[in-house]
Amino acid sequence: MNKIRFIAHAAKRLLDNKALYAQLLVTRDCNLSCAYCNEYTPGAAHVPLAELMLRIDKLDALGVLVYDVLGGEPLMHADLATLIAHIKAKRNGNNLVTLISNGFLLTEDIIRALNQAGLDMLQLSVDSVRPGSQSMKSLKSLLPKLHLLKRHACFTVKVQTVLTPETAAEYDAFREILEDFPFAFSFSFLHQAGGQIAITGQEFVDLFDRHQLWGGMRLYREDARALLQGDFSRPWKCLGGSKFLYVNVNGHIQWCSQQKGSDIPLLQASTSDLHAAHIHKPCEKACALGCARLISHALGQPVKTLSASLSVLKIIPERKSDA
Repeated sequence: MNKIRFIAHAAKRLLDNKALYAQLLVTRDCNLSCAYCNEYTPGAAHVPLAELMLRIDKLDALGVLVYDVLGGEPLMHADLATLIAHIKAKRNGNNLVTLISNGFLLTEDIIRALNQAGLDMLQLSVDSVRPGSQSMKSLKSLLPKLHLLKRHACFTVKVQTVLTPETAAEYDAFREILEDFPFAFSFSFLHQAGGQIAITGQEFVDLFDRHQLWGGMRLYREDARALLQGDFSRPWKCLGGSKFLYVNVNGHIQWCSQQKGSDIPLLQASTSDLHAAHIHKPCEKACALGCARLISHALGQPVKTLSASLSVLKIIPERKSDA
């Protein structure tokens, strides 16, 4: 990725009606069943590769530069590396692709295939030191996979933890164990169905303040801190359905994973449809969805968030193909 070209193209999204960021579901099947998650359907069919490639072609035509590939568990999709390579073939690779995974299915061969495909970032969901009642995604289970990533990954690895009362209690120890790993770290906040935050309290604020976190969280850090304090009064405008697109397994655009909104078939969508969704949403108050927040704050307050936006790109390694 040529970062200067990427920034130049992303800046255009401040002025036009095109999208910048999309989350694309490749399956709702998952190998785990975490208690806090409602974004999976055990045994669900995977979206065929040919259909996914059509969706990528359309998202690229709608202006998307930043992609999250997710599920369910996307590593269960046999054609995942081929799909990522298809995304990176757009715009001469001047886009950004993140894979969101629980990591249980990672192998050295898969990591090498993701390297070859041009993956920019792996967001690895790891919640605790030991498995708990909410999640099996623990260091006890995943430490061998983290060592594999440390040795073989050419992409950035970001360790994402869902902040709950259970995970907060041992997060300091969690970070100490991973001190020597060259990874970025971030939080998702436990939320209710609908996306509203489900945890508040000073202990969460103190934990949030205590740790160095991935630059993307700095795009909405003040608002995230206020959410943890139970203060939902800070005004913001959600760009779900306009600049941020969530594409479900049926190929429809939703506002986000928790809110359908206009529910438009992607392959029929136009920039006029995206512009129509550039409105305040009734679900904005207390929304804890970092994906929607990230892009909404970056484009809603571009001067204020410029430094944080640039810091996100700093941790993405330059590919040799950029030379």
